[in-house]
Amino acid sequence: MKEFSKMFARRYSSVSRDVEASNHRQSAVAPGSGLSTDADPAVACAAQAALQRIQRRKSLKANRSMNPIDILSSFFNEPIQGKRNRVPTRLFILLVIGFLAIITATLIKVLEPYDLIFKWKLIMTEGGEIFNLWAQPPVDLYIKIYLFNITNANAFLAGREQLRVEQVGPYVYKEIMTHENVTFNANNTMSSTPSHPLVWQEEMSGNCREDDEVVMLNIAMLAISHLTANHPFLVRMALKTLLLSTKSEPIVRATAKEFMFGYPSALATLGNTFLPNWISFEKVGLIDRMYDFSTDFETFYTGVPNPALSGLYASYRGETTLPQWDGDHCSNIEFASDGTKFKSFIQPNETVKFFRKSMCRPINLYRVGNEKTYGSLKGYNYVFEDNAFDNGATNEANKCFCRKGDCQPVGLIDVTDCYYGFPISLSFPHFMNGDEELQKNVTGISPDPDKHSSTFVIQPESGLPLSLSVKVQINMHFKDLSNFPVVSVFNHLTVPMLWFEIMMSKLPDSLDSRFNFYLNILPLVNPLGFWSGILLGISLLGYAITKATLHMSTFSRRAANITDVKYVRANLIQNIAGETANHAYSACDIKLLDDISVVRHPVNKQTVQDSALTSKTTYALDMEPALLDTSDSSDEGRDCDIVSISRTSTSTRYCADEKKCCLGDDIRVECFTESRAPQTILKREEQLH
Repeated sequence: MKEFSKMFARRYSSVSRDVEASNHRQSAVAPGSGLSTDADPAVACAAQAALQRIQRRKSLKANRSMNPIDILSSFFNEPIQGKRNRVPTRLFILLVIGFLAIITATLIKVLEPYDLIFKWKLIMTEGGEIFNLWAQPPVDLYIKIYLFNITNANAFLAGREQLRVEQVGPYVYKEIMTHENVTFNANNTMSSTPSHPLVWQEEMSGNCREDDEVVMLNIAMLAISHLTANHPFLVRMALKTLLLSTKSEPIVRATAKEFMFGYPSALATLGNTFLPNWISFEKVGLIDRMYDFSTDFETFYTGVPNPALSGLYASYRGETTLPQWDGDHCSNIEFASDGTKFKSFIQPNETVKFFRKSMCRPINLYRVGNEKTYGSLKGYNYVFEDNAFDNGATNEANKCFCRKGDCQPVGLIDVTDCYYGFPISLSFPHFMNGDEELQKNVTGISPDPDKHSSTFVIQPESGLPLSLSVKVQINMHFKDLSNFPVVSVFNHLTVPMLWFEIMMSKLPDSLDSRFNFYLNILPLVNPLGFWSGILLGISLLGYAITKATLHMSTFSRRAANITDVKYVRANLIQNIAGETANHAYSACDIKLLDDISVVRHPVNKQTVQDSALTSKTTYALDMEPALLDTSDSSDEGRDCDIVSISRTSTSTRYCADEKKCCLGDDIRVECFTESRAPQTILKREEQLH
């Protein structure tokens, strides 16, 4: 910047003269120099004209500022077609755009606009996109049901054989999962009633039909017998009489649909009549009871202020804990998912929580394996925690699942309180990972981890389930039934009833495409915006700085590029003035001819006058046409001010020594007029002082 300022200071040094300098030039033609106005009118006229032009340009010269800001301002401006108006150049505009691009890139890096937009999209608002997807998920969700058909009922009841079962199915239904009657609350939650109607899918059920006959347990009879087994004698006698009068059998034949959704039972009818608060239904069916949401109401988080929690449970039936379990580990359902949407922004080592009424408990899921691609999206496998049904045998924390302190065998969890007091226990299909005795007591059980394991595929940023397969088995677990001889064969036996798989193989194409845009394409906004801004900004700044450097270098080269002819001219002036020439003046140091003493020669007065009348002599700066009166002059791009002076001798003899300089007969000094025509002034030869 200092070099830049010096360059511009030199540029205007010759034209920034004050009044004293002008007066000094007037004195240069005084009688003492031998050039009085009387003797040499042409010279006097030329000097006077030069002074007038200098004075006319005084305001322009005085207003030229030398501070760096003004220099840069003038540098980044250019004239338009010779006019004095100034407008910003393209170079300056590019410089500004470069700075703005870098600032924008920095803001993108700091603020991460995609994350802000994505978090905003996760928040549940009435009529919002994510809310609509949550309220009525446009997914293909199915439940596959496999029944355990008893093949040796008579031999088993007679005590001759061990219970033998065979798996039949699948019986496939489409689950239309919705959240109805949604109400937004003031505490950033929303309340709703769940609805899960099932629609029969014949084409997906293969050869299985709803009217297939199966042999199954009489749930109502065995449930009442188990419930009253330890009651007083009179109660047991009343129940025995009731069982005989209704001709109830522990094993019955029914269609698959009746067994799943309820079949007429005299015991269920009596229970509904005399104990309506306990049995509010007249038909007994496991799937029917499992999908009874008529008394349920749930509350979910909207995602304010934490978008990651949107769509997760805040409470179930008004409570954050389930009443049948003690301790948060077993009962707390807060922040659990119902399978519609899981927690967003899941970390690699973080577990997520899943809760569904049919399971009667929350269960933790943890990540396994590497990232996998499902459709256009990528997700991770999440599975049930190890020893989820161990009842504290391995994981001490699971002891809270022992109902009333009674721990069932490993692999079972007692959910009696969720199924109207029926002795229902849950396990993995075919007692997988359960106690070996459970498998030995029943023939036809063959657990297979590849077939019977549950898997959730979750996209961790959004919490969107890409695929899921939840597999659970429903069993009847009996204790001591010896007080009822007709069912005593079931003493301490766990009988598998059915197992089901709630599954979604993939997202529909429309949903896959939508989230592919949100999760795969839009995230490119951050890196592309950042690097584009950085590269654009650096490129524009580099271009602007390079152009500026080249521009300044041009001024420097012009100032330094003085030809030998110019140096000769400078030395010539020194010789004429009689000065000691110990160096050649640089171009910008050359002064107007007015500033030096001019040698006088004998002249013909008439010749001088004729010459003066021929043309008006002026002194011009080659590199500062601002001193000229021409209308098309411009001072841009000039390095310095040059007086072009030539010396012509009429004699071939020229001599000079250390003490005295003698010239030839005549000395001719050429001055340029506005029309560039030289005028010749002859002066008498005299001894130079």
